[in-house]
Amino acid sequence: MTDDTLAADYLKRLRRAARSLPRARRAELLDEIAAHIAEARAAGTVPLRVVLDELGDPAEIVAAAGAGQQAARLGWRETAAIILLLAGGFLFVVGWFAGLVLLWSSPRWRWPDKLLGTLVWPGGYFGVVLVGLFAVSSDAGQVCQGPAGGPVTCTSTGGGGLPTWASIVLFVVTLGAPVAVAIRLAVSGRQVPHPAEPPILQDAVG
Repeated sequence: MTDDTLAADYLKRLRRAARSLPRARRAELLDEIAAHIAEARAAGTVPLRVVLDELGDPAEIVAAAGAGQQAARLGWRETAAIILLLAGGFLFVVGWFAGLVLLWSSPRWRWPDKLLGTLVWPGGYFGVVLVGLFAVSSDAGQVCQGPAGGPVTCTSTGGGGLPTWASIVLFVVTLGAPVAVAIRLAVSGRQVPHPAEPPILQDAVG
């Protein structure tokens, strides 16, 4: 295996393992390790395989880099984003869009969290209410038929065809999903780098 292949494979495994880190910390880690490898290759005094062995397993490097993470209070932007995503739709729907802007502009969250907050559910609980009202109005109704000038017979329609247990599960999931996403955003939004954390490479190599 060539040095190019060794370096590319190592950085690929490091990038995969570092997905759990905040974006800025992840970029710092990848840049620093890549620069260290490039410098070692340029010097040529130590075989690349030995250099990579000294760096250690990528998962261990990521664990060391994440050790400086601490829980912090959510800022006003993050708090407002979570509240507006849940209930901002009742403010003429504009509130939910405001929460969406705050969500995507905050550096605290990675894009998977932002995507999750956007899709579950659009409009927040206001959207849930609208869907519920639409389902009720579309399912309920009457069908009347009979001969012209004769008696007319009307029968009720509705139910949507879902069994009771399925309707209950759907109802619980629909109501619980926004709260679960809000809790996830609150937890992930509190992870910030420690201001006094040491350089990543220093942690990685000893």
